[in-house]
Amino acid sequence: MVQNTLTPQLIISLRDTSNNSKPSKWPKNTLVVIPTIWKEIDWANRSSWPVWLRNGLGWSNSTARSYHIHLYQRIDPNSAYPYDWPYSVNVHEETGTILQFIHDHYFDLPDKMLFMHGKPYVHTSYNPIQSALCIRGDVHFASINDEREWIHKRSWTYWPRDPDDNIAMMYKCANRMLILFGYDGESQLNPTQMKSKDGNVISAFCCAQFYVTKERIHRYTYEQWLSVYRANFEPICTTEKENGPLGKGIQWFGGTFEHLWHVILGLYPVDAPAPRMNTTTHRCQWFRASCKGSPCSL
Repeated sequence: MVQNTLTPQLIISLRDTSNNSKPSKWPKNTLVVIPTIWKEIDWANRSSWPVWLRNGLGWSNSTARSYHIHLYQRIDPNSAYPYDWPYSVNVHEETGTILQFIHDHYFDLPDKMLFMHGKPYVHTSYNPIQSALCIRGDVHFASINDEREWIHKRSWTYWPRDPDDNIAMMYKCANRMLILFGYDGESQLNPTQMKSKDGNVISAFCCAQFYVTKERIHRYTYEQWLSVYRANFEPICTTEKENGPLGKGIQWFGGTFEHLWHVILGLYPVDAPAPRMNTTTHRCQWFRASCKGSPCSL
């Protein structure tokens, strides 16, 4: 058991998932979509909810669902009507919801998941759910955002440096998170051992809309995810200056993960290779071209 220094909501049994014989609550090999929704919908007027949300909740006339929705609300800790859905603390944008879901369901994860924004079409011109349904069976992580969201060689010095050590504060937060996942953070972030280490760059698809499999999340232990989940509720990532004038308006924790999901779950280098047509770097490697609605349809 987790030591009782944790808050009650964190105290759950640490058991071996390979020996879990309890039937899963999720349909086998079915995509489960977890949107991060706050005030993007009128919670009291459910007939006004977007079609993709109502369909995934099983509120359509169709007898078969190609995907399921797991809906969190981020407003009422007591989950009273109209917020009578599981509660996720409204913290750190999409990262807060992603970590909440993994914390809640680590020992019974769906086979396939899509973590999505409350307004999912902001970052892609394709249907994000249909895109995820078209992902190849041997792919364990994929962004479903389109090419507009490619971050090309963004330096960690894009964010303010801590005047105490002259290192970008986002770099320091990223280093801490990678260590929590068991990595040598400095080697991951600064592979060529640059003297000015925060001069290293990030290249990746932005904005925390991605597909991931159960196997990839289980690459990390529950204890590792729990340590990150707990850090999610701390007032700072590495320094009090994050909450001062230097850090005003910057989402340090959520922003760090926006620039690390491709490393943690995609197993890419921080400076991932730019997507190029007809190479293994292009996003079309992730999708079945024959699948209707695929971003890479023939």
